[in-house]
Amino acid sequence: MSNPEFKRNLWLSFSLHRLIAMPALLALTFLAILFSQEINVSSRLYEASIALFIFVVWLWGARNANATIVDELRDKTWDQQRMSAINPWTMTWGKLFGSTSYNWYGGLMCLIVIAVSGFSAGKPDVIATLLSLCAVGILVHAALIALNLHTSQTGGRIVQRGGLGWLVIIFLFLSSSVFYSASKTVLISWWDMEVDHANFWLCSALLFAACTTIAAWRVTSNALQVRTLPWAWPALALVLTAYFGGFNHDTNRIQALSIIGLFISVTLTYAALFSEPNTLQLWRKLRMLQARQDWRNWLESLPLWPTTMLLSFIFAILIQFAPSDSFPKQLGIDSSLQSFTLVLMLLRDACILLFFTLAPNSKRALGATMLYLLVLNLLLPFLASIAGQDSVRYFLLPFDTKHAPWSGILIIAIHAAIAIALVNWRLRNSTQV
Repeated sequence: MSNPEFKRNLWLSFSLHRLIAMPALLALTFLAILFSQEINVSSRLYEASIALFIFVVWLWGARNANATIVDELRDKTWDQQRMSAINPWTMTWGKLFGSTSYNWYGGLMCLIVIAVSGFSAGKPDVIATLLSLCAVGILVHAALIALNLHTSQTGGRIVQRGGLGWLVIIFLFLSSSVFYSASKTVLISWWDMEVDHANFWLCSALLFAACTTIAAWRVTSNALQVRTLPWAWPALALVLTAYFGGFNHDTNRIQALSIIGLFISVTLTYAALFSEPNTLQLWRKLRMLQARQDWRNWLESLPLWPTTMLLSFIFAILIQFAPSDSFPKQLGIDSSLQSFTLVLMLLRDACILLFFTLAPNSKRALGATMLYLLVLNLLLPFLASIAGQDSVRYFLLPFDTKHAPWSGILIIAIHAAIAIALVNWRLRNSTQV
């Protein structure tokens, strides 16, 4: 299938010099290892080729995937891409594999050496190792494209400073340590199934590679102004809930899943809330579509964070069937009712952010919101606690085991009601055009 974006990246990535340089450098490296070892040559080649693949595809490829969005935004050429007739999926895989094509060119040579040396040395799970290396590479590249495109919607300051590559570098260090432990013959208990460690790592890498690829496609669709229904973000929350819920071995799985799902939904809601644009024009449009009862366009215009916020309320309702000893008491939650306190606090914090972003001068809305939330949720409760004013601390942060759970719900509901009233006031009286 013809893909002009893929072809463009191929022309930018390859030249005669680069075509020769990659196999020459890799061959010299492998020859140096081959002649410097008298015993266990196959094992040394196996380990070295894995390390080279990680460097060429994971690290170097991450840099190129990061640059495919960052450079276009810096050079002001991304708008030309948006005006093209390329559909989102074609644009996504064209950038995903086109920008990293040179890295996969070298990675393919490393994979051949991994396979030959691994089978020669009698290494276990060679095929699983090959597939896992490739899946993590796709995961990293797709995640960088999705993250940089998503953060560019809020003004692009992070992208202008080099994107989110540093986050992926941290992920790579963590992933590489897990990857090397995957060769151990250890069985993992997941959903009452005993799975080989290497195979479990492979399935996990494939799952999250698919998730990040879908994320890149969805964000590209938004960037190209192709309307989509907001199903992917809550679907990710459900996938993460099912994945991490498999490690829980409680007898009541639905209750355990609800608790895990609550914290995942709340986390994803905060992540989307602080990374999405929440403009006055957007919320005026949503109110207008709601008045017209044009629900499809309303859903297509809806930000991501309300979807996982709704999901967190659903999980909070399901948690009411959970026993009290299932809750993480170290977080101050020892009653199922306090899950409503958590989600109402999420609603309050979202309204606080909206109050600042809907202001006429909202350039520093994100920083102001984070400052006020820090003061409200941490600083003031801490000062009240060291001053011996437990009632004031509880009014500010209603999580403890000394008071009835319903009182915390009542207090945080008052907070949320005040925040909602302020947002409504801002929507009615704002003079922002």
